[in-house]
Amino acid sequence: MATLKPPTNTHRSSSSTHSSGPPKAPLKADPTATIADTAVFQGKHPVIIGAGTIIHPRARFYTYEGPITIGDSCIISEKAIIGSPPPPKPSSSTRSASPSRSSSPSTTATTDPTEHRKEVSTRLSYFVTVGPSATIESGANVHSSAIIDNLAIVRRGADIGAHSKVCSRCEIAAGGAVAEWVVVYGNGPGMRRKRARGAKAMSPAVVGATRVAQTAVPGSAPPGKVVEDARLMGLQMEREMLGRVLVPSAGGRKK
Repeated sequence: MATLKPPTNTHRSSSSTHSSGPPKAPLKADPTATIADTAVFQGKHPVIIGAGTIIHPRARFYTYEGPITIGDSCIISEKAIIGSPPPPKPSSSTRSASPSRSSSPSTTATTDPTEHRKEVSTRLSYFVTVGPSATIESGANVHSSAIIDNLAIVRRGADIGAHSKVCSRCEIAAGGAVAEWVVVYGNGPGMRRKRARGAKAMSPAVVGATRVAQTAVPGSAPPGKVVEDARLMGLQMEREMLGRVLVPSAGGRKK
């Protein structure tokens, strides 16, 4: 079975010359990031990808409304959508039905559906995992080590706290917020939220070590932090394995 390969420069230049497809978003990726060649980047604003991040095949990034920033060591799974695609343009039949539009076709042809929208930034911090076919719309902010599970939807302007998880098929409303260390599960009227149990104070040994090192004392963390640290270590190993597998088998490329 043949493996996918990056298109040649000749193919890219010819396709851009003869096709009037959607604009390709400027991409700025760290050299250690791994990006599948079938990932899609569309829009007017840039996409910034941090160190060690893995972008799976057929992931889609839309920057029509503002830039997208992906932090270090993230995993964006297959068919995940980051950003919002542009609204559909009026069809040719609709344009021809309107006499005012038919009289000035040049004005209609240059109309951009996103032209009058306010620019918003979409940000994913470090160690964020986005599951297959999950959607994070424009303006959303996902903090460090959060998980957006498969088929979950984070609507416009929502804020997802650090170390939280939005489980499969759950939807966070536009402008909604999920606090740190919270799990959102269920869907529809049965959707629930559960927060980690009471925070545990730092031990005297940790406090003494921070004084010797002259660093700030870490904030209180729930008892489950040990499990979370183990999960992040496993995530790091998964990312390293994906980086080795994705490049030769799926036409991925190191940036």
